[in-house]
Amino acid sequence: MDTSARSAWQRLRQQIITCDEALKLLVDSKGAVNLTLLDTEVSQRFFREFPEGLRSASGQRQTLPPLLPLLLWQNCYYLGSPQAVEPDLVEQMAYQGLCQIKVLPISEKSYRTWYHTTRLDPNHINADQLINPLTGQTEQEDISEVTEIFLKKAVDQISRLKTIISGALRNRASDIHLEPAAEGLRVRYRIDGVLRDITTLDPALKRRVIVALKVMSEMDISDSRRPQDGRIGEKYKAGDTASVGLDMRVSTLPCIGGEKAVIRLLPQQNPFESLDDLGFTPPALAIYHRWLHQPQGMIIFTGPTGSGKTSTLYTSLQSIATSEVNVITVEDPVEYVLRRINQTQVNEKAGMTFAAGLRSILRQDPDIIMVGEIRDQETAETAVRAALTGHLVLTTLHTNDAISTIPRLKDIGPDPGLISDALIGIVAQRLVRRICPHCGVPSTPTPDELQRLGLSPNHSTEAWRKGTGCEQCFDSGFLGREAVVELLDVDDRVRQLIYQGTVVDLRQYLQRRGYTSFQQAAIAKLNQGLTTPAEVFRVLPFSALNRG
Repeated sequence: MDTSARSAWQRLRQQIITCDEALKLLVDSKGAVNLTLLDTEVSQRFFREFPEGLRSASGQRQTLPPLLPLLLWQNCYYLGSPQAVEPDLVEQMAYQGLCQIKVLPISEKSYRTWYHTTRLDPNHINADQLINPLTGQTEQEDISEVTEIFLKKAVDQISRLKTIISGALRNRASDIHLEPAAEGLRVRYRIDGVLRDITTLDPALKRRVIVALKVMSEMDISDSRRPQDGRIGEKYKAGDTASVGLDMRVSTLPCIGGEKAVIRLLPQQNPFESLDDLGFTPPALAIYHRWLHQPQGMIIFTGPTGSGKTSTLYTSLQSIATSEVNVITVEDPVEYVLRRINQTQVNEKAGMTFAAGLRSILRQDPDIIMVGEIRDQETAETAVRAALTGHLVLTTLHTNDAISTIPRLKDIGPDPGLISDALIGIVAQRLVRRICPHCGVPSTPTPDELQRLGLSPNHSTEAWRKGTGCEQCFDSGFLGREAVVELLDVDDRVRQLIYQGTVVDLRQYLQRRGYTSFQQAAIAKLNQGLTTPAEVFRVLPFSALNRG
């Protein structure tokens, strides 16, 4: 008889095993609990007996110790606890529940993992809402422990991949890395821009999991010698939240020891709400609002991959896509579906390039055009001419900062005179990690940090903070990210320098004018207590903080 899917309690009730055998199956000699053999009904029954903890003779409520319901047999609850439970407390629990209570020692890791992986609702209490008696506060789940528990329940490679993807969503990851190593397939999540080791799958699964991912992504599973790209679109549950529609970009790369895969997670629902949430300083935001309400011209967004360009670009489009205007985009790929916006996607095999798409858009009576990226001379010239003929054009380019966009655009090919006439402004940005609000404490910068930031020793740093690390932020001291934005507002003198001057001339003029530079924006974030000097140095290019 197959008993693999039955809990230890079910097997005991069906007399397949004895009570002693059930307990040995549940808890090993090191106190580790086999969570896959626990029974939800046992836990629900136990918590129904003690919905508000214990009540003393005077009627006062007393919190239960950390307890994990293991078994219920012959009116006796067998409970696991990572700490010693006083005999008087056991007796009080037995009296209140009109039952027997026996407590077995278990590892703290087993208790913590059960606490975060169960989804119980005893009297409207679930595991995420319970107060952990060990700490007196709600805990952040241990990503590795929870992932490993769910992976043990997976029956095939597809379910393993879905478990990994759901765990990534639950923990705000933007990317999943599956990397071949001697010890197996290493799984890492990128959370708040930083990669974190999660778990390592058994070496025997290394090839199988990648093949399953290729099947899901409609890639060629017979070819492991060349890089491949694919997409997956499915719905996943992130913890207890509703299902999340998700587009996933999948990329594979042959490496020593096997194939490496990266999954980029892109929720289909646009997560961006307001321009006020983008991270602009108030003066910069006022300038940016003015740009977006120009009838024609070009706004360029620049920065490396993962710098938040998409967030800013899509939020900007949402803010100006009213019923009075026709907004059309050409993207590669369409990352979020936006209301009131006509979105097209590049398909180079079918001849639908950025340049071809842009030419077609111009025949669709557009008011506002978004070009996902300027990659070649034809796209650049078409976009510039569109900006000069009555259209507001938003596009992206890969450069280090706002000023570097000018020589890069000239290098691609458009006439400098056309560029100077078309350009409204340039937004360059980076994402720094935000200090965790749960463990942030006041911080005093070192003299070296002040010097690197271009600040005097007597600069006020009363509001500067740092995170000490806690369970809410995975001991990193950071929770979430914040945009640092550099703004180049194109005035008449800048137009003249674009046409006739050099980059050095342009940089000197802007510094005299006091434009919103990366350096100024970063210092503003530090003065607000939002990030740390070390995070600024990690993210911003060296040149941004060293312009004498």
